[in-house]
Amino acid sequence: MSTTRARATHVFISYSRANISFVQRLVADLQRSGITVWIDQSGLTPGTPDWETALRNAIGKAHAVILIASEEARKSPYVKDELRLAHDVHHLPIYPLWVAGTQWINCIPLGWGGTQYIDARGGEAQYQAALHQLIAVLSGANPVASLSPTSTLTHPATYTNQFPNYTPTPVSASYPIQTQPTRKGSRRTTTTCLIATLLTLLLVGVLFFVAAVPLFSAISHLFNSFSGPSNPLPGSSTGQISVTPTNINTTRTEGISNGCSYFNGNGWDCTVTLKNVSNSGNLTWTTDTSPTSVTVSPASFELPAQQNMEVTIKIPDNVCGQSTITFKGPQNTVNVTISCSG
Repeated sequence: MSTTRARATHVFISYSRANISFVQRLVADLQRSGITVWIDQSGLTPGTPDWETALRNAIGKAHAVILIASEEARKSPYVKDELRLAHDVHHLPIYPLWVAGTQWINCIPLGWGGTQYIDARGGEAQYQAALHQLIAVLSGANPVASLSPTSTLTHPATYTNQFPNYTPTPVSASYPIQTQPTRKGSRRTTTTCLIATLLTLLLVGVLFFVAAVPLFSAISHLFNSFSGPSNPLPGSSTGQISVTPTNINTTRTEGISNGCSYFNGNGWDCTVTLKNVSNSGNLTWTTDTSPTSVTVSPASFELPAQQNMEVTIKIPDNVCGQSTITFKGPQNTVNVTISCSG
């Protein structure tokens, strides 16, 4: 008997509480891109009597699931149940975002390891690339295969192809039995051919190297003649900085408003966009904050001409009022004011 699913309204995020800081930033970035997101901290209506029922309904109304993959998520029984409910019952596409850990198989429940994933580990550039790829997938601009278990059995199938060059030897046959004597003449012929082949390859390599050195020198000289002495030195910082927005007002209310997300005990995470508005030259910028307990991630970066990036400003929960963040470039300075109340 088939069941009719409720109309999909959002993307459901399955995660471990250990990764809440990452999830808060991801939610803010996705919502700024027009993607409606449901997580258990902001999606639950205050006073909800049945948390489990609300969670099941949220998965049932989702059109896709984002799995925040980490070793903590792999250990979470709630994450495992959410994946099974989304895949087995509602047949939803599941897109894994790998945020922490060194081995993929240790960050995913058994049976779900053989899948593509988006790698968001590393610095700001890696996060931005992963975010853009995830937005493209969710919006349908870059469809990819979603996460599926390799087995729905209690004990998943054994992982294969981990050691492709190794073939186990049966216990009953510890060593292969030689059925024919080796011919000495054939062995000498094989050795002679191998030595001749190696000498030929060595000679070809030497000739190629001798011919390549003058060619590379000529190409380098030609390139230098075109580049000219007027080009700025690599790594020189001549760009001009622009920041938007420069004035943010937010409140001590859990959720996301005016580009900031607030969660009780974690404070505010606000996001601004930096741009190198110059037509040439790289921009190396730094920051000063007031009060000093306000932090910026990243605190400095080199930005090419006409390129932009998002920067996260974190305000502790015990700091409320007005915070000033000064972004300093080689040609100008921009102040960002964040006011909180409540």
